[in-house]
Amino acid sequence: MNIRKELESIIEQLNDEQLSELLDLAVSLQSAKKSGYPIESQAYQDWLSAENDIYDKIFTDELTAR
Repeated sequence: MNIRKELESIIEQLNDEQLSELLDLAVSLQSAKKSGYPIESQAYQDWLSAENDIYDKIFTDELTAR
């Protein structure tokens, strides 16, 4: 069974609430593809920011030794 037919089969079994969640996910995936980012949420952008660079904290000794 190809992916599209398998997905259609699953969708037929979902209730309206599940379909709404699936639609939100599909729209998010579509916009992520256009923008080049996997997720456009502010939380994801914050996580990627330089302020959250844990490697600077973890490797402080390594960085000062160089």
